Amino acid sequence: MALYKFQTSNMNSLTALKEHSLFFSPLEEFNDATENMFGILRSEKSVDPRIIPDIDKLRQCSLLCMGMNSENITLETDLLMWTHYGAKLSGICLVFDDKILKKSLGDSGCKTHRKVEYGYPKLLTEEQLMGKHWGIEEVPGVIFKDRNKKLVMNSFIFNKPKCFKYENEYRFVLEDSGLISYNPLSLKKIIIGSKIESEALRELFIETAKAVNNDVEVYNAHVKENSFQIYIEKCL
Repeated sequence: MALYKFQTSNMNSLTALKEHSLFFSPLEEFNDATENMFGILRSEKSVDPRIIPDIDKLRQCSLLCMGMNSENITLETDLLMWTHYGAKLSGICLVFDDKILKKSLGDSGCKTHRKVEYGYPKLLTEEQLMGKHWGIEEVPGVIFKDRNKKLVMNSFIFNKPKCFKYENEYRFVLEDSGLISYNPLSLKKIIIGSKIESEALRELFIETAKAVNNDVEVYNAHVKENSFQIYIEKCL
């Protein structure tokens, strides 16, 4: 499986590529108005407050959002992805080997990641959280608060409205924002939009990608005349 990162072609993305790094963004900076809507409804049943995850802390986490292919979605030729995240074909798309990238980011401390699900808001109540109010005791290897943190993250971080399903998103989570380096061998392809600002900038991205991994493949993305489709053609 490949993972895709669409980006604007500017000095920030060029510098990140040179440093073989990817940026983890704070939730508050996301363009989806439904992000960061954390909340657990109070319950009439008595619930031990120690099993409730720190919602304020979860709100402060940072995410790396990527895309992935599926049976029905091929991201590198997806018109919406190039329009919304590839700067209307003036940007780039980096394509990674998922196994190498996941291990690399894991070595840098990113242990929490998974595919996003698309549906409706999943309301959580305190009563739904795992705890002694279920009639069970905490045993070695089962920490209620940790299990509940995973439940909350699945509901509020790894769940998005159905209208975003075309993104086929895969998310990585960290507590801190900023650039995190990856194994250069994980970078397999760079796809450059046909409307990139200049030929000089195009060549600079190619040169930088090749410096990161000399075996990286280079492709162009463009729309053919009288067509509503994106075409990808290998050039190096």
